[in-house]
Amino acid sequence: MNFFYLLKKHFLSSNFLNFLFLGLSLIFLFVLLFFVPELIVNLPVKRLLFLLVAIFYFLDAYYLLNLIETNSRTDLEKIQVNSIIRSISDPVISYDTNFEIILVNRAMEELVGLSQKELVGKIITPEMVKDPHYRFLAQLVFPSLAPIVLERSSEGYPQTIKVKFTQPKEYIFEILTNKVIDEKGQVYGFLKIIHNLTSEEELRQTQSDFITVAAHQLKTPLAGLNWILEMLSNQEMGPLNEDQLKLIQDARGALNEALSTVEGLLEAAQVESGKLGFQFQQADLVKLIEETLIKLEPLTKQNNIKLIFYQPPAPIELIMDPFRIKLVLEILIENAIKYNVQNGEVRIKIDFLKDQPFVSVSVEDTGIGMTEEDLKKLFQKFFRASSAMKVETSGLGLGLYLAKNIVEKHGGKIWAKSVLNRGSTFTFTLPLDPSLIPKY
Repeated sequence: MNFFYLLKKHFLSSNFLNFLFLGLSLIFLFVLLFFVPELIVNLPVKRLLFLLVAIFYFLDAYYLLNLIETNSRTDLEKIQVNSIIRSISDPVISYDTNFEIILVNRAMEELVGLSQKELVGKIITPEMVKDPHYRFLAQLVFPSLAPIVLERSSEGYPQTIKVKFTQPKEYIFEILTNKVIDEKGQVYGFLKIIHNLTSEEELRQTQSDFITVAAHQLKTPLAGLNWILEMLSNQEMGPLNEDQLKLIQDARGALNEALSTVEGLLEAAQVESGKLGFQFQQADLVKLIEETLIKLEPLTKQNNIKLIFYQPPAPIELIMDPFRIKLVLEILIENAIKYNVQNGEVRIKIDFLKDQPFVSVSVEDTGIGMTEEDLKKLFQKFFRASSAMKVETSGLGLGLYLAKNIVEKHGGKIWAKSVLNRGSTFTFTLPLDPSLIPKY
């Protein structure tokens, strides 16, 4: 290891330099007093020199005690941090700004198949991916070098990246990286926590496969029933009276709702498996909102809801999948209509984020709102807010889950604010820069 790097790291600290300076000064004065007596011409000068020796002696002792106390406290903190990190069940690795490994826990040793002695003090470089012995370790420290990058967070810390390995065996990891800041506020190094998602992903995939199979099995007979009811409704099998026609129309309505639920389940499964195809192209966001409002106009009249669109003066062209973004708009605006109050309002607004290459779309309603507790779970699969279930008992709770996944696949974010009995505001963002759209 570089000698000057070690000298700087271990010896050129401010405390050590102060101690060294005072010690050398003290030695110089002693030499002056006892080995060069001819320089001392009179008693006052000698007394002054003795006084300076005493002052330097006490200062030297003070700095020495302070240095001992500081080092002892630092050592204690290191022991405590080391104990905490080694007790974490997830693999943890810490390294300085030169990528020299400072600390690893037992879980990290077991994951990479290397001992603490082999790891601590080792400087990791991207070139080490060529070495079979250190390839796995280098790919964990530099996750962008992993075989498959599934997801990554935006710039800034803490950073999160989801990666997949096939060697030495199949793993799916979520790697969280954060800065380690020293007492002066300077970046000392980085800490990585590696969460193994392999079992969770396998369980999720099993659930997704079951839902897909069940939905496909349901779709065929439901489509057949819908075809039969359509024939009866068209009176192809003979004339029907008004009561019979109404009964068939009600049955068709219930059947269409069931088919919509099945389609929702299939789309949710496709989103999770990554098979929900996206066709990115340039499209006008303003036009998509206008088309969505026209489509939902009958629902607004049925519920006596006033739609207000704060339309910008010019089109906003973005790279996106217009069909999927239109689905997000339909989900948010339809919910704002359904869970509103009589004679309520739904307001749609487009804004450009300040100092960020994103545009935001907000859908605000004057409806029933929801609790803080429900707000935390809002975008989870199959979750429905308690206030929403009081208004409409049917529904699987897949709409917002789908909307969240679609927005995130575009590189955006979605969130909500709400006050119970006062209304809710849903906002999502889309990037203006196409390079911010994740590559899958």
